[in-house]
Amino acid sequence: MDYIINGGRSLNGEISVYGAKNCVLPLLAASVLTDEEVVLHNCPKITDVDNMVRLLQYMGKQIVWQDDTICVCGSLTNTAAPQHLAKLLRGSNLIMGSVLAKYGQINLPLPGGCAIGKRPMDIHLDGMASMGVQIDFADDVLLCRGKPFATTYVLRFPSVGATENLLCAAALAEYETVLCNCATEPEVEALERFLVKMGARIEGIGTPNIKVNGVNKLHGAEFDVIPDRIVTATYISAAVASGGEITVTKCNPSHLRAFLNMLNPRLEITEYQNAIKVKRSRMPVSYGKVITAPYPFFPTDMQSLVLSLAAIADGGDTQICENLFENRLTHIADELALMGADIKVDGNTAYVVGRKLYGADVAAYDLRGGAALVIAGLNAQGITTVKNVENICRGYLNLSDSLRSLGADIVFK
Repeated sequence: MDYIINGGRSLNGEISVYGAKNCVLPLLAASVLTDEEVVLHNCPKITDVDNMVRLLQYMGKQIVWQDDTICVCGSLTNTAAPQHLAKLLRGSNLIMGSVLAKYGQINLPLPGGCAIGKRPMDIHLDGMASMGVQIDFADDVLLCRGKPFATTYVLRFPSVGATENLLCAAALAEYETVLCNCATEPEVEALERFLVKMGARIEGIGTPNIKVNGVNKLHGAEFDVIPDRIVTATYISAAVASGGEITVTKCNPSHLRAFLNMLNPRLEITEYQNAIKVKRSRMPVSYGKVITAPYPFFPTDMQSLVLSLAAIADGGDTQICENLFENRLTHIADELALMGADIKVDGNTAYVVGRKLYGADVAAYDLRGGAALVIAGLNAQGITTVKNVENICRGYLNLSDSLRSLGADIVFK
């Protein structure tokens, strides 16, 4: 299946944002910590969430998914994650901390996900080892044994996934666990608040330094998944690429501060409590220097969007430095070049000169890069065909329908 885009149509109207994939996945993983019912609202029916649901069902959880609500209950009957599902999504590794905390063992195949470079699990494993977990490796499967116990651990880098795994491991660990240099992304804070609703005792929510006083048992809880800030940024980028005026609702502007700060001098942006209005009359000349870094700085998941916007800018120079994933720049730069983009990649930095792009056949090799190619296609002259859209469907719910509702000429076939 492909996206076929006839560029040059301006976008206008209102569109709402659904729940964040990167919030749903750790919440589902944390549901393993209790046998009682966990109810999650605002869950998008996208591929990654579906695969995480299937993985937990395979391991014994009882799950009912109706509309945007997922109900999870019951205990695991199997602590060996299935390889055929684990390899489909990076988020499969998020079950490690919860399964170890509750059951004391897990066989976890190395996870899959996007081809954007090395995404090592060394911080996950080092943190678990510091909590007394014995870890072996055989045939691409991690063999982890032992219930985690309290520790003091400093993450060498504020990894989101490692922070989430260690939080879940510490929730049932005896005594006090101190975690330093943790990730502070909104999705991590949401997990912390969810664990507290389940009965966990956590201090320092939303900060880099967290204390977790372990409890003997966690109970069920009900929780609303936070809005997807990456999807919000994608819709805004679509408006920048196409021109026109759109309002994105059911979002949280404070979660996009670095992205909006970059755009604000160049566009008409109005922020509301739960909405953002964007008007683009003239194409921005350039976007200056953009450097990705952990939250609250510029997120790597929005870097591909900016690369596309810089490629179609009005003749100016933009410099983008990617500090997290080494292949993320190269993949999309090569595809944008097929559309006529002027991009030179040197190490972890892309130097972009904006120019008019033309329709071409391109391929989505990763989730965020694929969405960025769609953004470029909305602006390009002629027909753009984006292949490998299954990668985009991992994180976007009916992207073509959403854009078409705003006036884009895009079909999915």
